[in-house]
Amino acid sequence: MRLRLPLTGLSGLPLELALEGERLKGVLRQENPVLGLLELPFASRLEGNRLKPLPLPPPSLRVAGRLWPGEGGAVLELELSLSLPPGEKWGERAFGRILEGVFFLLLERALSQGARPPV
Repeated sequence: MRLRLPLTGLSGLPLELALEGERLKGVLRQENPVLGLLELPFASRLEGNRLKPLPLPPPSLRVAGRLWPGEGGAVLELELSLSLPPGEKWGERAFGRILEGVFFLLLERALSQGARPPV
């Protein structure tokens, strides 16, 4: 999923962001009907204006993208992917795909209520 968000003024979103030097880190919190409350951490390294994901153990988010200067402050263009433990059997892999679909559907709904729509 691709998102465009202002670096400041994210109130009302289930997302915490912190830019510390050349490192962007944060947590996305989401109520999942299957798993309950999910807290998905993420971390990225800023190289110029590009964000490179840093590996975190699953479950977590991989966040890549760019940081652009904007009129009201910096704007993040993010590419999110969900990192889940690898499934060993086909049923586990299928369940992982279902969870990923539910995750992105709920994220899109949450963002449409409190932020700019996904890019």
